[in-house]
Parts: sequence; C-alpha cells; structure tokens
Amino acid sequence: MTRPKRVASLAARLLDMGCHEISLGDTIGVGTPGSVAPMLDAVLSEVPAGQVAVHFHDTYGQALANLLPALERGVRLIDSAVAGLGGCPYAPGASGNVASEEVVYLLHGLGMSTGIDLVALAATGAWVSRALGRQNGSKVGRAMTAHRHQEHAL
Repeated sequence: MTRPKRVASLAARLLDMGCHEISLGDTIGVGTPGSVAPMLDAVLSEVPAGQVAVHFHDTYGQALANLLPALERGVRLIDSAVAGLGGCPYAPGASGNVASEEVVYLLHGLGMSTGIDLVALAATGAWVSRALGRQNGSKVGRAMTAHRHQEHAL
C-alpha cells in the first residue's frame, strides 16, 4: 500500500530540489476515489495544486472517477491518451490511460473550458484505432462515432 504522508514528503523534497511538477500516477489502474482523495490531500498539503499532475489508467474502470477528487482540489494537469491508448509494460493486464475523449467530455460537462474540439478529438481516436487495428478504448469516442454514422445513414 502506498502511504500518502510518505508520498507527500517525497514530493516536497523533489520540489525543493527543483522539480517544477509532481505527477501522481496510478499506472496499474487499481486506485479508487477513496484512495486517491487522501493521497491528494497529503500531497497538496506540501505542493501547490498548480504543480500537481495526475495520471490514471483505467484497468478497473475508475480512472474518470479518480479525476473528480483531483479536480475538486484544484488539480488541472491531467495526463490522458486519445482512444485510451497506452498500458503499463511492467504490469501485465493493466489497461491504457484514461481516454482523452472521456476527460474532455467530463470537463465540458462540468462547465470547464478546454479549448479542445471534442468532435475532432473523437474522430482522431477513431482514426488511430482503425490504423492500429484495435478497438477504440474511449466510450465517448465510440458513442460519438456511432452517432455520426447514424446521422449519415438517415
């Protein structure tokens, strides 16, 4: 188990050594909001929210839910990958990163401005998934692609 106070102490030391950003990562995707919130509270007691990033994988379907405690605490740096690409080479079975399409849809739904064209982003996710011969890992992307195909069929 990762200990929040220990992570916070290490984050403070890294900041003191000159790091400009501390990225908290759940690279195997086992975190839940119940484990993410205390970690963020501990780290944010040592590091300003503007210097904290989060990196969530979606192995157990919790990546998007894990973003909420980060957003509620003022974290605005989010790693994501179009179509949920990625994985973790040292954690067999870990899925890809949280899909950029899901993150943007969430942020727009919360009334936050991103400057990102979600339709273009979803089209890019569909394109790269076809090019790689894999299923699109973004539910938002799949829904938007299906909706676009339905419009063309009418």
